[in-house]
Amino acid sequence: MTGLNLPAVQPDMSRAASDAEKLVVLTRLLAAYPCRTPSDFRLVKPAYMQALEGVSRWALLEAERRINQNSLGHAFMPSPSELRAQIDRVMEPFRERARRAAEERRLYQWPEEPRALPAPAGDPEAVAKWRAKRNADMAEAALKTASAPVDPALFAGRDERTKRTSADAVADFISRQHRRHSRSSETGKETDP
Repeated sequence: MTGLNLPAVQPDMSRAASDAEKLVVLTRLLAAYPCRTPSDFRLVKPAYMQALEGVSRWALLEAERRINQNSLGHAFMPSPSELRAQIDRVMEPFRERARRAAEERRLYQWPEEPRALPAPAGDPEAVAKWRAKRNADMAEAALKTASAPVDPALFAGRDERTKRTSADAVADFISRQHRRHSRSSETGKETDP
């Protein structure tokens, strides 16, 4: 078991307990523990079956195991509400993990980008309005792109670089490498400019 009391291998909680499996567990508990309720099980069976609605087979068996290991703190047959509370206690770490996963998905998912709506069909006025809005949006985007500020420190000599040929670029590279790794005639060591 991990720190959250979760088993290392995920149990199959998708399979709901059948009525027969519920009755088997209740029969085993009745045989092992004295009852505080009427001794005729037919009188209390509907209450137990109602308390066990929607529980998984694994949670029912795990709750029985924990009851047999004295998780309730008394030596009597658990009441319907005690049995359901024990099953809910078994399922709590799994519910908490699912809640945290849903919260993480909500917090960390990328917001969906707005998409252009398709042109409406049928009504010519609606189509005309849609086209006008689309053209206005396109013009606004083009204006923003054209008037984007250019940082001169980042793009110094941009015009000169666009006019260079590949031979110029290779010659520039070689001269920089040559200057960087040239040996000084006086010291015999490499120098960096």
